Amino acid sequence: MTLPVRERQVRLLADSRATEPRARLAQASSRAEFVLRLSRTVSAVQHPSRAMEALVSLLVEEMVAFAQVTVFSGIRQITTGMVHESRVTTRAGLAVDTRMPVIDEVVRHGVIEQLLLPSGTERRNVIDQLVPETDLAEALDALGAESLVLLPLVARGRTFGALALARPSGYGFDENALGFLEDLAQRVSVALDANLVVAESRHVASVLRQTMMPTTTRSVPYLDTAVFLRVAHEHEELGGDFYDLHGEDDDLTVLLGDVAGKGVEAAVHAKRIRNAVRTASHVDRDPAWILGLVNRVLCSEAEDLSEVISTAVCARLRPGPEGLAVEIANAGHPPALVLRSDGSVETITAEGVALALLDDTTYTTTTLELRAGDTLLCYTDGVTEAHGSEDMFGEERLAAVLSHLGGVKASAVVDQVAIAVTSHIAHRQRDDIALVALRYVPDHG
Repeated sequence: MTLPVRERQVRLLADSRATEPRARLAQASSRAEFVLRLSRTVSAVQHPSRAMEALVSLLVEEMVAFAQVTVFSGIRQITTGMVHESRVTTRAGLAVDTRMPVIDEVVRHGVIEQLLLPSGTERRNVIDQLVPETDLAEALDALGAESLVLLPLVARGRTFGALALARPSGYGFDENALGFLEDLAQRVSVALDANLVVAESRHVASVLRQTMMPTTTRSVPYLDTAVFLRVAHEHEELGGDFYDLHGEDDDLTVLLGDVAGKGVEAAVHAKRIRNAVRTASHVDRDPAWILGLVNRVLCSEAEDLSEVISTAVCARLRPGPEGLAVEIANAGHPPALVLRSDGSVETITAEGVALALLDDTTYTTTTLELRAGDTLLCYTDGVTEAHGSEDMFGEERLAAVLSHLGGVKASAVVDQVAIAVTSHIAHRQRDDIALVALRYVPDHG
């Protein structure tokens, strides 16, 4: 197949050393403009495979008849290629699943190589070692190119991929063109590497978010459960307030806590505490014992001068013939409240030192009982310490809001408290807020 060679392709890759200075200057200007546009195009698309598609499309549109770029990111490999007047093809997967010996050799040695394509049956064998997509390999074979240039992609001191280029039959790459292509590959390498770094960072952040996001509320036959969680800054998905509910239905552990700090760092510590509590509860479900063990673990792992301090309230719930038995321990956290079905509010007195302060701290357990329609409410200090125009929201306002909510659904309790706190602070700076309401409904299941 004979392809028309466009004027711009000829100008970009022509050997201009024997021409007049004005022509050489014009070519140098065209090359500089093209490389700049190419690198900007790759940098602007913040997605590796789409950036690679934009790269090969622009190369085939304005410079060569065939372009293929391959990059390795960890154990994964992405290959994108295109032949003039055909569609872009992309293959992504594990590097071990796609063998490309010619590309592997270029990446291994990290040097530019010009590969001559033989004739006859051997020609297709060489192409197949370079191009993994059958349709693209056939299109390259039909192009009739006598050679390809293979350019390593190098950034931050390592070769992470290769760029393969070819021109139609009768057009190759002279020394002058190879020098230009080597410069082009260097600019493209930097842009592609930055793109891969951003993509990897986003992937890591996504995994961290999924790992550290608070667990969803589980269904328990005798509990009407509601949770409210709001981080201090709307642009952040993670914060230091955390909650958890785990165990068998007849022996549940409830945890609510607050790590000093904001954002991902606080969320990491919150995840550690949740995991530690879950592990400890397999040994002993006494809340005081659990908090004591978690405190010792955090103290033993704390770095010198660490300011990562956490508060938490831990409760054990066990249904019985008379009601729901609750055992609760507190580590420097705001006291839990009991909202009785008649609207009366009781403060649960259980005091203890915050976690990760003193490694020999012991905690005590307070016991109480919930009857049908009663609600156990745990909250973080972002509720009571929310600053309004004149004062903080405070425990009295919280009790006043709750006094009108006796016996109502748990979701209504957390919603009304959240609305009252939000109205109090208006548009002022706020803290992380977490609320957990557990209403005892013995006939619910």
